[in-house]
Amino acid sequence: MIKLHHFFYFCMLLTSSCTKYMDFPVTDKGRFVEVLKENTFGFSYMIESIKSLYPSLDESQFNKILPLLDTSASVTSTAISYLTVDPRGNEILASGLIMRPANGQSKGLLIFFPSAKIDKYNVGSETLMTFEGVLSFFGYTVIIPDLLGYGVSKQVEYPFLFSDNTARVAYDMHLSAAEYFSTTGLPFPREVTLGGYSMAGMGVVSLHRYIEQNHPGNIIIRESITGGGIYDLGLAVDLFSGIKYCESPFVPFIFKSLDYWYDLNLNYSEVFIEPLLSHRDEWLNGTHSRAEMLTFIQPDMTTYMHPDFFTKEKNASLRKIDSCLRLHSVAKGWAPHSPLTLIHSRDDDMAPPAIAQYTYDNLSKAGGNISLIWGSGDHLTHGVEYYLAMMAYLLAR
Repeated sequence: MIKLHHFFYFCMLLTSSCTKYMDFPVTDKGRFVEVLKENTFGFSYMIESIKSLYPSLDESQFNKILPLLDTSASVTSTAISYLTVDPRGNEILASGLIMRPANGQSKGLLIFFPSAKIDKYNVGSETLMTFEGVLSFFGYTVIIPDLLGYGVSKQVEYPFLFSDNTARVAYDMHLSAAEYFSTTGLPFPREVTLGGYSMAGMGVVSLHRYIEQNHPGNIIIRESITGGGIYDLGLAVDLFSGIKYCESPFVPFIFKSLDYWYDLNLNYSEVFIEPLLSHRDEWLNGTHSRAEMLTFIQPDMTTYMHPDFFTKEKNASLRKIDSCLRLHSVAKGWAPHSPLTLIHSRDDDMAPPAIAQYTYDNLSKAGGNISLIWGSGDHLTHGVEYYLAMMAYLLAR
């Protein structure tokens, strides 16, 4: 099979454009609040930070990326706070991270979504470093929103894969970054590339749709490239209930989030079984890492989900959840104008491959500018392939 990064390198040599667009017009001011903290660091500090922040990262996999990076580069990381809205439409303070070349010579602008975190610690605005931000060592400016439920908004429930709100929060982060850049004298281009892997996929496609449907002349999307994503919550949960297996215990977090934001007043005895039923407040409070959660909740979903979850005839609480799940899909009902590329492993053990195929089929039938590239390997292994592909793409561009 052709390696993804080789594929992108070849394609971008053929199709990349040198078109430049004027700076983003900062006309909508007032969202940017303040700089929370800032630091400038080099390659060695970045390496040590990544290893510290992601202790479960396979070092041999990460080492594949290192030769592609500019070891002489220095990057400035700036954490900002800004105003956006929550899923109920109420104004809320959020935060995010901007990583850019310290010399001010940026090759372009990337908006990268963070992969969903089960715990609420060590997000970009707090650590001034994320795995996605490593792309700044290619000379690009990278915007990484924390998203609600993290950073300065960690007191609220994370709207887990809520398509519309994720898009709005990221869009407001972009506007706030532009407003901040206007105070520095640094250029802030109108053209952007969107990206992200795993749970970030919903954010990438949601923002792509949001911009094209609501602000088509404001931001120019060069392309969106996402991998290993879940683009339809209802379909995802249907698939998990069929196979009764999920390598990552995020379904309970999704249900808890829906209960909070939609005021469902769930009877949890109709949703979970013991021991999760009695420990849900303790286990699902965002203080445990994924590794810790896997000691509480096993991949076998029959060990923690109510038996009705696996049947067509759902109980009252599960029907409430199901009606809300169907509200969060970017897999149908629109057609991307700018190029949208989905990358997915046929062996993905966290994000069922059928979701990527479903999204591609629907959006291509609607006339959308969409591509689907298949890879191999489990979810985490394929994530490294995704970032290798992105790095080769950025080098070629």
